[in-house]
Amino acid sequence: MLEQSQLYTFIDKEKQFALYFLEGQKLIHDIVLTQNVQRNEFAYFRSMVLSIQLMLGLLKEGESFCCYIDSEAPYFRLKIEMNAQGLMRGMVYSDGMSAAPDAITGKLRLLKFFPRSEMPYQSVIELENTGVNEIINLVLSRSYQVNSRIFISDESDQSFMLNQLPLTQKEEPSDLEDTFRRYAGPLNDLMKKGLMDKKKLIAEAEKCGFIFLARKPVQFKCGCSREQMIENIKKFEKSSQEDPFLPGQDTLEVVCEYCKTAYPISRRDIEASPSELQ
Repeated sequence: MLEQSQLYTFIDKEKQFALYFLEGQKLIHDIVLTQNVQRNEFAYFRSMVLSIQLMLGLLKEGESFCCYIDSEAPYFRLKIEMNAQGLMRGMVYSDGMSAAPDAITGKLRLLKFFPRSEMPYQSVIELENTGVNEIINLVLSRSYQVNSRIFISDESDQSFMLNQLPLTQKEEPSDLEDTFRRYAGPLNDLMKKGLMDKKKLIAEAEKCGFIFLARKPVQFKCGCSREQMIENIKKFEKSSQEDPFLPGQDTLEVVCEYCKTAYPISRRDIEASPSELQ
């Protein structure tokens, strides 16, 4: 049995960079079991999960983060939603990719929800032949004003993100590219080992010059429910003024786009009050 995936947080000994290291092998394994997608679709979906999930390190208690990509070249739709507790869900849809894209053109829409605010922070970023690894770097530089680099392993379902910490008045700006390259080599070698054991992974990261701060479990978990699906059908019926049932049909099967759970919904369910459904 695979160990629970974790997001590890470190700081370098000079206290100039934060390191977020995602050990995501069980996370990707669980997604494989739920997502019935083509090989090329999944290759891209995997890369996006391993990059976007690193944003978990920047979420505070009670916050959640949603990332939606509408790509036109190549055509696909991708959704990833996660919260500060380490729970995430996602899906990808396309008409069939001939190959996993190295770069995409389209729109990236971000939503960040706060615990004491009804209105989320929203941002739209135009993507013009943008590489997979650069998408989250754009988010961090434009929305968070953070200098960062992310790296995704080809050998294991792991990734890491290096973020430059805010400078004090006494500090001078460092050469980011030189620093990123200096750390990237040893950390990429660490990912090649595919370590899942917590103590071993932390020990290897410390050899690379980082101090362990915290870790958080990460898992694929969908919050869908039968009641939620019924409410979605009611909203569709109200907004479209269309009967969701075909003539003579008394039951629908509604499938969650994230976890693929099927819910049979009857006409009586739609007409019943919420208390009658419990």
